[in-house]
Amino acid sequence: MSIALLLFALAFCGISVYCLCKANYCACRHAGECDNPVSQFWLGSIVAALLSLLLSCSALHSEKGTLLWILMMASCMTGALLSARWQNLKRRCKNAFSPAAHSKP
Repeated sequence: MSIALLLFALAFCGISVYCLCKANYCACRHAGECDNPVSQFWLGSIVAALLSLLLSCSALHSEKGTLLWILMMASCMTGALLSARWQNLKRRCKNAFSPAAHSKP
């Protein structure tokens, strides 16, 4: 039972980080264009994080559950950060080696 709770807690950590990344992306790239999704994504991130915390504390009791939740959130955020940096690097390399980049004006 506790393993299932921890798996759901990890899933909600991932959902929370995804919503947080979407909120930041929309706020930075499409300010004023979005139909107020920033507040929806922020709310989704907060609710998912709280559900994750509740599930992990239910599985391992409050102290160990909280520590595990912090570890899971940090791991998900680190994964999202590394993925974003990898995609940015990949995009820069692709643009550097494209034929349009080497043509003379």
